[in-house]
Amino acid sequence: MLLRLEDVSSIVLIILEQFVSFVTFLLPERLILFFTRVVKFIFSRFKTNDINYNRFLVKDKLQDDKLLQRIEDLRSAASFKELCELNNFKVQNHLIQTTDGYLLTAHRLNPELNGFKPNGQIAYFQHGLLMSSEIWVLMNDKDLNLPFRLCEMGYDVFLGNNRGNKYSNKHVSLSTSDPKFWDFSIDEFAMYDIPCTIDYILSYTNSKSLTYIGFSQGCSQILASVSINKDLNSKISKLILIAPATTPKRLCNWLINSIVNFKPSLLFLLFGKKILMKSTLFWQRIMYPPFFIKMIDLPNKILFDWRSENITNIQKIICYFHLYSTTSVKSVVHWFQIIRSKKFQMYHDSNIFNAFEYPTSTSIAIPDILLIYGMSDSLVDITQMLDHVPLKSSKMTVIGVEKYEHLDLIWGKNTEYYVLDNVFKFLNESET
Repeated sequence: MLLRLEDVSSIVLIILEQFVSFVTFLLPERLILFFTRVVKFIFSRFKTNDINYNRFLVKDKLQDDKLLQRIEDLRSAASFKELCELNNFKVQNHLIQTTDGYLLTAHRLNPELNGFKPNGQIAYFQHGLLMSSEIWVLMNDKDLNLPFRLCEMGYDVFLGNNRGNKYSNKHVSLSTSDPKFWDFSIDEFAMYDIPCTIDYILSYTNSKSLTYIGFSQGCSQILASVSINKDLNSKISKLILIAPATTPKRLCNWLINSIVNFKPSLLFLLFGKKILMKSTLFWQRIMYPPFFIKMIDLPNKILFDWRSENITNIQKIICYFHLYSTTSVKSVVHWFQIIRSKKFQMYHDSNIFNAFEYPTSTSIAIPDILLIYGMSDSLVDITQMLDHVPLKSSKMTVIGVEKYEHLDLIWGKNTEYYVLDNVFKFLNESET
């Protein structure tokens, strides 16, 4: 395979990041603390229009400020349970074994346990790529977290986690040090994780159906899963798709477009066959928080042309520290195949046979669907997206939000108006 100049540049940058991570890991803690103080001093010189963020930059003792202490508590929370407790919610953890042996954690917000009257309805949330269940409960304003609001309304709320992330990294026989543990893609999420989780929830609650709420890849997973498990149609009464991605547009930067075109063998050589971007956890731990959010905003701008102007800096301080969770390299290789082919297809490793496309357009028959997307989101091709859902068998409401990008729809300044209110309206209308 002949490599172009941009391909060589991409490979060099990937290797450079891994080298810098390794060297930084070897540095003594005192030296890292010194660099942190220098960065903090530099950041404190530059004020913004966000008063609370400016206070965060100059405060040495955050505990003296109730708001900033809450921001710091949410930022540094180590678990989903801790995030819920900071918002005065009690959570239960459920362990779900898939038919291929993975142990998944689903969190449950039981309305009765939290002092609310149950309404007999189930809501199941599923996160996106390189994420965990934590993404749903990170808004500083408690009332802007959709799972909490639905629990208050009486919904029995469950939040799922994909195999391989921080809450689902066990298997009945495989260790996480075994490459076989990480041999999964979107196919396994669709064939095992989603149907096993839904069946567990319905069996545990003795319910016939539930409302599914997905973000990003969480939308792709349910569409793929229903297309190959047709009985799921009767188990999902309402489907809510937030920033759905099935066949993303071609990405915005030569670097990522170059990497997308790499053969799987080269990608596995560069990233290994286990965890993708594991170094993110290291940088997250040692970086000064305002500097870390800049290091997230910058690649988001370069790779996806996201400006992140609808998310406040103080909200980013919380959210960006919970944005990343582990997944397999193969999952991302699968997405690259989808982007390159412009088809919502299963993982393809054959030079003989054509890739198998998920039969979404002929297999989905969920009665009520709500789709909310950002009109400035480079990852969502709404035309292609609508082709995957058959309008003949489903009633669909499509809402496009102007000047909103991918992450804006869960953490943006006006999510109450653009997302929560529309979700509540949809749920109320479909129940009447």
